Amino acid sequence: MERRGAQDIKQQLTTELEGLDRGIFGVPAAKKARILALISELEQHNAQPAPTSDLDLVQGDWRLMYSTITITGAKRTKLGLREFVKLGEFTQHIDTANRLAVNRIEFSVSGLSSLRGSLTIRANYSVASPQRVDISYLDSALTPAQLQKIFEANLDLLLSIFNPEGHLDITYLDPQPAAPGAWRVGRDNKGNVFLLQRP
Repeated sequence: MERRGAQDIKQQLTTELEGLDRGIFGVPAAKKARILALISELEQHNAQPAPTSDLDLVQGDWRLMYSTITITGAKRTKLGLREFVKLGEFTQHIDTANRLAVNRIEFSVSGLSSLRGSLTIRANYSVASPQRVDISYLDSALTPAQLQKIFEANLDLLLSIFNPEGHLDITYLDPQPAAPGAWRVGRDNKGNVFLLQRP
């Protein structure tokens, strides 16, 4: 069977991801299997086999398209993510000069005159191998103060879900990773898969 081009795989992935809210609230098993199979197929087209040798390739801003991290069942109820708290953009900024990764998750809260805020998690990283970076949690902040109050009792739960501590393998990077719309795939030591795109 002839190998498909990366563009074909991306188009199919984009279709599969429609309406999934990045997979954060779970995905039916058959659909998840299709998405992960397509991501594995995309990884076969990786244009940067040793991305950590030049991390300027990933410098700057990225937007999460899909992740296998999920908030379901009791966790979702505890965090109020069923009714009044909605998730906005998930973004990542890579600062190669300071070896810093800044993950930002936006929230909006209905009923509080549409309060908007975010959880920001900062982590340091260091190169561990041609594909791998080790990640150390640095600090986190919930802003504004009203959002902090809403999550106060469950802040540890929120951080346990999104804490990036561990290591991450960069398994796919587009040939022009700095270009708008470029894609990146990462896999962490907890078995999670992340698909990101340049804004």
